[in-house]
Amino acid sequence: MRKFIVPLFISLLLANTSSAQSWKAAKLEVFGGISAHQYFGDIGGASGDVNLLGLLDIDLLSTRPGITLGARYHISKPIQIKVNFTSGMIYSTDLNSRNENRQFAFKTLVNELAVMGEYYIIPESDENYFYNIMQVRGGLRHFRQPFSLYATLGFGGFHYNVTPLQNLATSPRFSQSSSIAFFVPVGLGIKYAIRPKLSIGVELVGRITNTNELDGYVSPYGIYNDYYHSLIVKVNYKIPTKKRPGVRR
Repeated sequence: MRKFIVPLFISLLLANTSSAQSWKAAKLEVFGGISAHQYFGDIGGASGDVNLLGLLDIDLLSTRPGITLGARYHISKPIQIKVNFTSGMIYSTDLNSRNENRQFAFKTLVNELAVMGEYYIIPESDENYFYNIMQVRGGLRHFRQPFSLYATLGFGGFHYNVTPLQNLATSPRFSQSSSIAFFVPVGLGIKYAIRPKLSIGVELVGRITNTNELDGYVSPYGIYNDYYHSLIVKVNYKIPTKKRPGVRR
C-alpha cells in the first residue's frame, strides 16, 4: 500500500506546484489552425426546390481550405475575447444543382479579420488536468474534466477577390463592384486540454455578410446576402503571465 500512496502523493504535489494554472495566471492564449469553408448563395445548392433548411445545399466536394491565426484574452472565468485572422478559399458550382444548365462556377479568395467574444457554457477547469502515478496501474490518468464548450459572436470585415469560372466568366451578370464587405460571425466551439497550457479545439462559425456579390454574380432573383461557414481545427497555447517582483498572486 505504501508503494502506491507515496509515489501518488509525490506526483500530485509536483503537478500542483509545477503545472496547475488558474485562468488568472495565463490570461493570454494564442492559436493557429486549418479551416474548411462552405458557401451558400446564388450559385450551386440543392437539385430541387426543397433544401431542408439548407442541409441539402451542403456540398462537401465544394469545400475549400484555409488557415486561421489569432489570440484570445481571458476577461473573466466564463468570458474571453479574441482577435481572429482567417485566409481561405470559397468555391461553388452549378453542377448537380437546380441551375445545372446555367453552368456557373466561381472561386473567391477571402482574407478576414474579426473581433469576437466567447462565452463558456462549460468553462475551462482551473484544476490540474492530469496526474501521474509513475506508471502504477496505467500511468497517466485524467483528473477533473478537460473539455470546455463555448458560444462565440463578433464583428469583422473581409477583403475578397472573385475569379469567375465556366459560363460565369462571360456572363453579363458577373460583377465585382466591391471587394470589401462586413460580416457577423456566430458559432460554437469545443476545446480539449492536452496539458494545462496546451489544448486542441474544433469551432463551427457561420458568417452573416452584408454583400450578395461574394460569388461575383448579380442575380435578378437574389433577395438574401451571401453566407458561408467554416469548420476550424485549432491548436491553442496559453502564455503564463509573468509575475512582477513583490506582487503576490
